[in-house]
Amino acid sequence: MEVYLTEEERLEALKRWWKANASSVVWGIALGIAVIVGWGAWKRAQDEKSLLAGTLYQQLLDAVANKQTDAAVQLGERIDKQFPGSAYATYGKLFLVRLKVEADDLAGAKTLLQQVIADSKDEKIVQIARLRLAEVQLGLGETEAALKLAESISGKGSPEFAALSEELKGDIYIAMNRPEEARAAYLKARRESQPSPLLELKLTDLGTTATR
Repeated sequence: MEVYLTEEERLEALKRWWKANASSVVWGIALGIAVIVGWGAWKRAQDEKSLLAGTLYQQLLDAVANKQTDAAVQLGERIDKQFPGSAYATYGKLFLVRLKVEADDLAGAKTLLQQVIADSKDEKIVQIARLRLAEVQLGLGETEAALKLAESISGKGSPEFAALSEELKGDIYIAMNRPEEARAAYLKARRESQPSPLLELKLTDLGTTATR
């Protein structure tokens, strides 16, 4: 099993993880907000403020899609400043987290995720942010904090997040050189999820058979 001993190795592992997983999460969020605040919201919008927020958010999506990092950061910060606490600001921060990770700014990503957790009233978004924060903490080498956060996610009884949090706990245990606990977490994740080649590879590396 690959163990990330240095900060550089942990950072590269985190960036690979985001490339493999963040797109589906983040773009899924984008689709969700497009439905929630899309045509219906545009039709219901009665003032320039609502229209401006939607326009800025769309510009942010375009900037992220086109990898215009500086423009995306400026737009995200503007949305947060002008429309604090709004759904636009929350989702915008999640997009900026991805950019921060890709730019090797894990401390910046951590700060944004903490803000989302503190400000959002959407429990599902909070769960996503907590999961991503634990992953970032692992990338920073903050294994104890990451494990505590991952355990709190598991304890909330949300089936859709249970497997993800258990797999993350396994990754954290590996970083802490606790292979038996890692194996137990991976096996629990496997029982609560659909078949995952990556998870099976992790178990194989720990000497576990593929029996479900």
